[in-house]
Amino acid sequence: MGTTVAVVGTGYWGRNHVRTLAALKDEQLIDQLIVCDVDQNRARELAEEFDCEWHTDALTLREQFGIDAATIATPTPMHAPLAIALMEQGVDVMVEKPLAMNESEAQSTVECAKKHGRLLCVGHLFRYHVAIRKAAEMIQTGTIGPVLHIESERLSVREPRPDIGVIAALAIHDMDICRDLMGDIDPADIDAFSLPSEIEGIEDHAVIHMRFPSNTCNNPLGPSAQITVSWRSRVRGKVRELRIIGRDASLHIDYLDHTGLWIHKHPNNVRGQEWGGFGAAPRERVEIKGGEPSLTAELRAFIHASKAHSKGQSLDTLNILAPGPIGVIGMKLVEAALQASRPA
Repeated sequence: MGTTVAVVGTGYWGRNHVRTLAALKDEQLIDQLIVCDVDQNRARELAEEFDCEWHTDALTLREQFGIDAATIATPTPMHAPLAIALMEQGVDVMVEKPLAMNESEAQSTVECAKKHGRLLCVGHLFRYHVAIRKAAEMIQTGTIGPVLHIESERLSVREPRPDIGVIAALAIHDMDICRDLMGDIDPADIDAFSLPSEIEGIEDHAVIHMRFPSNTCNNPLGPSAQITVSWRSRVRGKVRELRIIGRDASLHIDYLDHTGLWIHKHPNNVRGQEWGGFGAAPRERVEIKGGEPSLTAELRAFIHASKAHSKGQSLDTLNILAPGPIGVIGMKLVEAALQASRPA
């Protein structure tokens, strides 16, 4: 019996889901792909482009096509309601981040998955980025020594979104990545400030500071992370960079690069001409073979997990890097940053 998957939502990111799943269909990982959107013309046009079927009512996808799994890439307010409705029908679901509009709604979605025994994944796709996984390995093995701090920039130019600002839309990725790299340890403190866009209640620029507990990643003082997110990047344009500063070496990751990362070695924080003088420490390329775009890796993992689940494999044994509870924690981090950024 074949595997049928639906994509609900045909906006910018929904289109990426369709494109990626169509490629996985060509690999015969799935058998049938359905595009679903309330806008009939958009659903039909995208389905015709990628040679798949289309539908306009997410709530009748199971009845009409017998779907096994679905990805949800609608506007954020519909994430949790649609995920709950589909899981109640027996569908495994992957929901784009953020999982919900708030922590309470996210927790309700996770509880629904448990009640109905469904697979629930959340679109924290950078947990699947090959360079992030390599960096996590290098931190764990002590390659860069104790982690001192992390610097993250996620910048672009766009009109503000009407539903969520840059903290929920962008910084949620970086806060989750920092927590992931720290071994999924919660930060001890979050501080932030943000700047308002022309839409009331929607911020379009924010700087967030996270401080982790003492002795995290062998740092007696606890590592810190500074995250800058913006839709105002008129000078630098699109930037997706992460820098992890250790005592013995530092790592530089470009999220747009799926072939490797850079390591700058400076053992025991040594200084001097040999180690860059007043400039950057010498860098070496760390190549990673077999890397693929994070969305492809994420959706591939979701489909494999859904198939294994349908054959009776326990949810606890599936290799999912961003299960539902990670989405709840993501919303908790977002709410903490939003609260910290509000004027006293």
